[in-house]
Amino acid sequence: MGSEVIIHQLLIFGVLMSIGAIGAYKGIIQENTRDFLARFIIDITLPCLIFSTFARMESNPALLINGLLVFGFTFVNLFVALLAGTASSRLQGLNGVDSTIHTLHTMFGNIVFLGYPLFDALFPGGAGIFYAAAYQLASNSVTFTYGIYRLSSGQNKSGFKSLLNINTFALIVGFTITALHINIPTFLTDALNGLGKATSPLSMVYIGALLTGVGIRQSVKNRSIYILSLNKLILLPVLIGLAYFWFFRFVGIEISREAFTVLVMQMAMPCQTIIVVMSRRYGANYQLAAGNLFVSTLLSVATLPVIYFFINCLVR
Repeated sequence: MGSEVIIHQLLIFGVLMSIGAIGAYKGIIQENTRDFLARFIIDITLPCLIFSTFARMESNPALLINGLLVFGFTFVNLFVALLAGTASSRLQGLNGVDSTIHTLHTMFGNIVFLGYPLFDALFPGGAGIFYAAAYQLASNSVTFTYGIYRLSSGQNKSGFKSLLNINTFALIVGFTITALHINIPTFLTDALNGLGKATSPLSMVYIGALLTGVGIRQSVKNRSIYILSLNKLILLPVLIGLAYFWFFRFVGIEISREAFTVLVMQMAMPCQTIIVVMSRRYGANYQLAAGNLFVSTLLSVATLPVIYFFINCLVR
């Protein structure tokens, strides 16, 4: 049943991405429109989705404990991906700039534009969004510190101020409301929930327009892109899934199926969009980053259902 849901959802995503691609090709969605669309999603619809999901959820100790597990083990995911990306770039003999892009894209996946809509569809009760938000909070703390440091060649040593944004605020306030059982007026949660639901279709339209707008014709011939996709979309999530499965059983940690699925599948997400934007901002290899995003996103249509099936085999 779950595999059917994910395939159905990916087909919907494909239609919406095609609409975004056609809009960009026809000149309806131009570069300034894409930038506005990204900001509208990140700063308006996504925080509405996070807050309204938390406010409508029935809090329980198991939910909060599993959220903390996802948050903590996100850093394990990122550290393992850092080691894998560094080793992979060295074995390929990539230069410093290309090695940075390769490593960061191994670490960071599209946990917002693709992850949120996907987990919302897989776990419509709100648990998917809750755990995805915990993962995002941990991942962002590394993206906007270590990620910026690497892309700026060590010139920008701290990006902590980037963490002080509307999404972090929505995460903290929403978590507090859930933990303390604070009642929010229904009209407010309904209004924010209605706007938050726009996150999924708008995200897919944005990705479609973005992939059409980047110059990736030459970069997709780069062999490192396909090695990265193999590592990121298949090898790492399978290895981390097996490791977590045996580790949790060995030490007696009880983690819910939803939390385990989010933790492993976030590792299998295609390359993160923001790395492409940041590469352009700090003068890194923007074309390679765009190629990584393009190829891994296309391949993820086939690999994500496989990883979900693999997870279901582990935690039946």
